[in-house]
Order: sequence, then C-alpha cells, then structure tokens
Amino acid sequence: MKEKRKFLSRKQSSLHLEDKHHSLLGIFFILLGAFSFSVMFLFVKLMKDANTFTLVFYRAVCEIAIAVAELKRSQKSLLGPPEVRLYLVIRASTGAIAVCAFFYGIQMLPLPDAVTLQFITPAFSAAFAVCLVGEPWKLLDMIGSVVCLTGVAFVAHPTWLFGTPTGTDVDTNAAYASEDASEDEPISIVSEDVALEQKTMAVLVSLGGAATAGLAYVMVRKIGDRASAVHMVLYFGALSIPITLIGSAYLVGEWRIWGKEMLSLTDACLLLVIGFSSYAGQFFTNLGLQHETAATATLATSTQIVWTYIFELVFLHEALDAWSLAGSGLILGYMMVVAVLKLLRESEYIPTEETELLPFADEAESGVKEQYDTHSTHSRHNA
Repeated sequence: MKEKRKFLSRKQSSLHLEDKHHSLLGIFFILLGAFSFSVMFLFVKLMKDANTFTLVFYRAVCEIAIAVAELKRSQKSLLGPPEVRLYLVIRASTGAIAVCAFFYGIQMLPLPDAVTLQFITPAFSAAFAVCLVGEPWKLLDMIGSVVCLTGVAFVAHPTWLFGTPTGTDVDTNAAYASEDASEDEPISIVSEDVALEQKTMAVLVSLGGAATAGLAYVMVRKIGDRASAVHMVLYFGALSIPITLIGSAYLVGEWRIWGKEMLSLTDACLLLVIGFSSYAGQFFTNLGLQHETAATATLATSTQIVWTYIFELVFLHEALDAWSLAGSGLILGYMMVVAVLKLLRESEYIPTEETELLPFADEAESGVKEQYDTHSTHSRHNA
C-alpha cells in the first residue's frame, strides 16, 4: 500500500508539472493565433472593395484545402474520432453563428460598439467553462476580464463611451475582431438614424453572438486532445461555406460569393495570404485552447486588437491616439502579468524527493544504494 501511494504521488506530481508547462505553452499558442488573425485583417483591408462574404468563402476554401492535405499527410481520418464528431460540429456551428451575429451587429450598430460587445466573449467562455467543463474561474481571470474589456473599449472607442466622432472613417477600425466570435471582416455600417428597437435588437444579437463564440471556445476544451486542431479548422471551414452563402444572399443580396469576375493575380495572391494566415490563426487558437483554460485563453485573444492597432500605425499610417495606446498597454500589461505569474508558479515547484521526477526512480535509488553497500564492504575487507 505504501508503494502504491508513493507511485500515485509521483504520478500526480508529474502531471502537475506537465500541466504548468502546458498552461504557459497554451498562452503562447493563443498569442500566435491572435497575431495570425491580425495579419489576416491587415490584408483584408487591402481588399476593402471586395464583398466580405467573398473573402470569407475563399478563406474557407484555403482552410479546407490545407486541413485536408495535412490530415492526408498524417494519415488521419478527415471526420475525426467518432466520439467527438458531435462536439466538432457544435464547435464549428456555434463559431459560424457567432460570425453571423457579428455581421448583423456591425450593420446595425457603429463598428466600435459592435467590436466592444464582441469582446465580452471571455466572460461567457468562463461561465460556460465552469458549467460544462468544471474549470474554475479564478480571481486573476475575473480581474483580467475587466482589464481587457477596458483596454478594448479604449482602442475601439465605442460611441456610448466616447461619443460619435465627426469626420471619422469607420473603415479604420474594420480590422478589429475576435477569432471565432468575429471570424471575419466587417461589411458595412448603416446610418446612425436606426430605430431604437433595431439598435436594441442588434445589441441583443451581438451579445448572443458573444455567447455562442464563448460556447465554441469551451467546446474546444471539451474536445481536448481527442481530436487535433486541424480537425477543428476543417469542420469550421466546411460549415463556413453554407453560412457565407446564406449571409451574402440575405445581407448583401448576392449569392454568388465566389465573385462575378475572374480574380486578378494580385487579388489571388492576397486571398492566399488571407487563407494561410486565417488557417494559422484557427490552428494556433485551437491548439492553445487545448492547453489553457477557456477563461485565460479567451482573454489572451484580446491581444489581437493590439496587433491590429500596431499594424495600422506601421503599415497604414494611422494617427497615434492616446486612448488606444493606453488600451493596448492595459491588455499587454495584463498578459505579461499572467505570463510572469505562470513562470513563477512553475519555478516554485521543487520536488521534495527524486522519486517524484522519475517513474523508475525507486529502482534507480535501490541500485545506487546496493552499489554503495558493495563498495563499502569491499573497502572494509581490503582494509
């Protein structure tokens, strides 16, 4: 019984240490995903005259092509393990519904308002994670929700906080979006004289989109490592195509989302970059969610708005804004605190016994002891 308890102690300690490594790795993957999506949005702005749903369609085609090629190369089933296929469908469909809700919100509300509402997703993710996966919502995550949402509001400049700017090009914020919940690019903004009832409905729909996006994130946690991140990208791309058909026909009045004219070489290259960067964003975000809790991971996606703002300053020569700089500082500062705390927590783990580190340390220890005893006996005999 004593040996059994010792083995369990070693196993639990090993898993504890492994979880800490995975947690920090998950944050790193999420940040890579946010960076990849920001690259995607930068190139989307270069194609701002294209139908948004056309961009989404070709992006989905690229995602499907890359995912299928990777699964074929690794000799994995395209549909994924049977026991998680339902979760894969739920994850993809909730992400696609969130996209439609975001599109509706940006049509009926000023873009900064829609973007700010979309970044309420981390709170929904944390709530769903507690109910469906049993993950705790820690104090640090609660504080982070307030800090990151405040940072997003400073960068996005919602009208209810900053008022309606005059002579502002709404398109300058068109790249701000969140991965699953704002999977794709904004299309158009209607006039501000929208009826109060419509605005109220748009707010409710946007909140519903943030909730379904949070559910999509939690489904990744529910799936865990039973399916690869590539399977999740494939399912999302496959379900995005019918969603774009319906969305384009209903919102834009055009069902031919592949475009009416032949693509130029430049447009084709831009679409390829959008497709590859989108695949990278989806892949790294899903991979990060497999190693990090939903609450912390979704907060890390807030860095996407920071990268987008940096790209606008560097490549699109947007003017510096004190509020945006403050918001970026809040988000990046919080993520730095999280990373430092995780590193400190990992460094504080010092095993009390060597047997906590190696599964066969007992045998190794007894072997060393036996060699020492033999050597001592031999020395005494010679003496």
